[in-house]
Amino acid sequence: MKAYCLSHRKDVDGLGSASLSVAATGGELILSDYDDLVENLRRIPDDAERVVLSDLGADSADFPEFLEQMERLAAHAKITYIDHHYMSEGAKRKLRKAGVEVVHDTKECASMLTYRTFKDQLPERARLIALCGAVTDYMDDSPLAKKMMEQSDRQFVLLEASMLSYALGRKEGKEGFPEMVVRELSRMKHPHEILGVPQAAVEELEKIAQLGEFVKAHGTKKGRLAYMVTGQYSTGNIAKLLIGAFEVPVGVAMKEKKKGWYEVSLRGTSECKVHLGRTVAKISVSLGGSGGGHRKAAGCRVPVSKVDALIRALAKKV
Repeated sequence: MKAYCLSHRKDVDGLGSASLSVAATGGELILSDYDDLVENLRRIPDDAERVVLSDLGADSADFPEFLEQMERLAAHAKITYIDHHYMSEGAKRKLRKAGVEVVHDTKECASMLTYRTFKDQLPERARLIALCGAVTDYMDDSPLAKKMMEQSDRQFVLLEASMLSYALGRKEGKEGFPEMVVRELSRMKHPHEILGVPQAAVEELEKIAQLGEFVKAHGTKKGRLAYMVTGQYSTGNIAKLLIGAFEVPVGVAMKEKKKGWYEVSLRGTSECKVHLGRTVAKISVSLGGSGGGHRKAAGCRVPVSKVDALIRALAKKV
């Protein structure tokens, strides 16, 4: 059977979801970011028989093109779309009408939903992968994750999840590293057993330990948020450090990914008044970009020329 597994490439939850679907279906792996999702979907041939998509936030400005690809593939393949990003009821109806099985729940992370979907086809060790996704997406207090965590060694799970997250931060942009991680996880290796992961995690920890003063010196506070442009560090980590450095509810970090475009990460605390994912999705689309995410962790892509407008709009909302 020709099977394909397409998932988000940037974080533990996306890679965890990918590894679980690969382990369950034996599918060929394709990793994608949000802004090249449709392009990567086109890589899946018409004769595919099984397609699993996970953690991709498809309800965005590109949804019409995404739906077109779903309709193309559904003509011959069984398709399962697994996600926990916000998705409108209209989008879900259109996908189901196209013949797509939609597994959607904003209360659980994508890895946990993928685990639940394929539980009968997965070994015991798969539970750790799902929990790593929940921990690193700040969703380990969700109904399913909480129950599974209570049945696990919590410190072990936290250490494995953090190790993998820091290793991915250290290896961000390194060709082939996320794919290697997915392959090893799909073979049910623990993160500490994957070659290069423990060392990369320690290197990232050493770097972050030194970043506090740097962020304080180079960041800027605007209302209830703090922001900063970085050229060499993980934007997610910088966003979190900004929150502590400036004692604000929201941190925003930006990096030029492609010439003329900024990749932006947002992180929030319980004091953040808005759903960051929905808020940044609306703002970024209005500025000619795209974005989305969760209540306390989100991201977007906007033209460099629109960054000031993005910060102003966010500052008014949060």
